[in-house]
Amino acid sequence: MDAFWVVTLFHFQPTTEQWSHIESMAINDYGSLGIEEFSLDEPEVDALLGERSYSGGDLPQDVLDEVESRVLGRPNNYRFFFGDEEGASEFYTKVGQVYLCESQIETQQTEDWNAEWKKHYAPIKVNDSLEIIPSWNKDYNSTSREKIYIYPGMGFGTGSHETTFLCLKLFTEHLLNQKVETVLDFGSGSGILGLATFKFFPEAKVDFYDIDPEANKNCYQNAETNELENFAFRLLLPEVREKLMEEYDVVFANILESILMLEQEALIAHTKKGGSLILSGLLRHQAANIIKLYSDAGMKLISHVEKGDWAAILFKKGEA
Repeated sequence: MDAFWVVTLFHFQPTTEQWSHIESMAINDYGSLGIEEFSLDEPEVDALLGERSYSGGDLPQDVLDEVESRVLGRPNNYRFFFGDEEGASEFYTKVGQVYLCESQIETQQTEDWNAEWKKHYAPIKVNDSLEIIPSWNKDYNSTSREKIYIYPGMGFGTGSHETTFLCLKLFTEHLLNQKVETVLDFGSGSGILGLATFKFFPEAKVDFYDIDPEANKNCYQNAETNELENFAFRLLLPEVREKLMEEYDVVFANILESILMLEQEALIAHTKKGGSLILSGLLRHQAANIIKLYSDAGMKLISHVEKGDWAAILFKKGEA
């Protein structure tokens, strides 16, 4: 039997900045192999759905909406998975000291640790255009037009977080009929946003920009997983920021609100006239501030979407 360790944070509502720190600490400092976020446990879901939880097949949209409305605004629970006891114990102690949240650590036994951990990750259907699939599940029969494979344990943006989901939703629902030749994924992390672009615009040129060299390594690995490593893209760090193109047809920035404010002028400048700017990394209550800030600078609001406690915004720059 193999053992693995699970640290759970209960009823926790971190700020965006706090969550970024916790996620980075868990993965980079203590070797977490994966993170799961959930609001309702199985008994709560069964109590909410009643007989509908046993109906089989996909749940109707009205039922999904009911579940989502139930969890809006409530603190979430987070599970962090570890393959060694030392990393789990040190993370458990550190996060408890810094954030004073209710938490527990437990050991679980399994015949196959990898199989057990992977149970927590399922394909995520953005819409009929795109589905995000764990990289080990390439035989999955997706009904979406395109699919992208991401390794969820890497933690730099996997599609499981609402902000990534919302960025892809805005892109696939608003931009697929537009000319997209150049793309900037600013704060690219796993590269999922820029890599998804290639699925619909294989001739595009994509720049991935991140402050973390490990993120760029992660991005390249995901490009290889999707057989996109020979497509036209560059992995850029701050020391070569001047190599960014002057303008792009599409700019993604799924980062913290504070960075969206700090980089406002640059993000707008990098968006072509007639081009699109997709912003996220925002909590619902932060969206109004960013909408005003960018609208006052001349950007046209096209769409504002929300999921859970998170929001994403699509702007268009004045026509060419």
